Amino acid sequence: MTPSRRHPETGGPRAIAGGVVWLGLVFWSVADLRTPAWSAALLTFAALVLVPLALDLAREPGEAGVVPRLLVITGWLQLPAAFLLTVSCLQPTGRLAAGLALPWIILTGLIAWSGGLRILRRGLKPHWALCRDAGMLFFAVGGVWTLADRLGLHPLGFGSDIVQLTAVHFHFAGLVLPVASGLVVREFASSRIAATAGWGVLAGVPLVAVGITSTQLGRGPAMEFFAALVLAASAMIIAVFQLRLAAQKRWPAKVRVLWSIAGMALVFGMSLALLYSARPYVMPLPRLDLPWMRALHGTANALGFALCGLLGWRLRTTADR
Repeated sequence: MTPSRRHPETGGPRAIAGGVVWLGLVFWSVADLRTPAWSAALLTFAALVLVPLALDLAREPGEAGVVPRLLVITGWLQLPAAFLLTVSCLQPTGRLAAGLALPWIILTGLIAWSGGLRILRRGLKPHWALCRDAGMLFFAVGGVWTLADRLGLHPLGFGSDIVQLTAVHFHFAGLVLPVASGLVVREFASSRIAATAGWGVLAGVPLVAVGITSTQLGRGPAMEFFAALVLAASAMIIAVFQLRLAAQKRWPAKVRVLWSIAGMALVFGMSLALLYSARPYVMPLPRLDLPWMRALHGTANALGFALCGLLGWRLRTTADR
């Protein structure tokens, strides 16, 4: 029996199919990377391409119990749910758009359930696995904000842009960054610095949401800047360790190239995030407003860090097998 029949949840073919759909969406609907259409494209890119790759890396060979069954179910549901989400993002906000996005919302809940069950079973160790499983848990928050975006809701008075970007944030920083960080931490299991950076990523993802909410409620920008500092610094340390891995000649050349791109893109993207959060304290930089952050920070994180990083880890895992 071939591996694809034994593991129908294998995400490679689904990611390729999703990528074809996504390129068509971008050609059809995105004329400027600074517009909300690009935010919607980043959301669907995560759903169509990145999530199947991340789920493959989240599987544990030989794992028993409920979680493997849940991951098989999510494997079967991912592509149809992502396609419906893509159609939803082409609709005006409202009940139809929310209904089309509902299967994706359910899928984020199933993935979060899987991560939560692992954390309950295993606890806080090993640390690299906690990073991965907590990222799966955070993913449900991305689902909730996706539903709010598709319904046209404005929780706490947030504008449509922020609601949409929060959904995007929890698909990338919420899921992909912790999963990738866990894989890096596993390679440097004896390093306290790597472990600390992993904890910083886990703390930074929810802290950023708390910080932005604090600013929205009129409590000043200090919490938002602190949260961005924690997440950006931790992610950049992870990026340095990723680059250290890329410098090791024991890995295939393709893996090293992809890891190098991912590490440099993560440093670039997080540097922009830190500068953006510091705008109340320093003279604002030209072209560092929300539209340009969408174009530069969002694109670097999606295509540079997330895609290249996950592809690198996938190729490395395939080489190991």
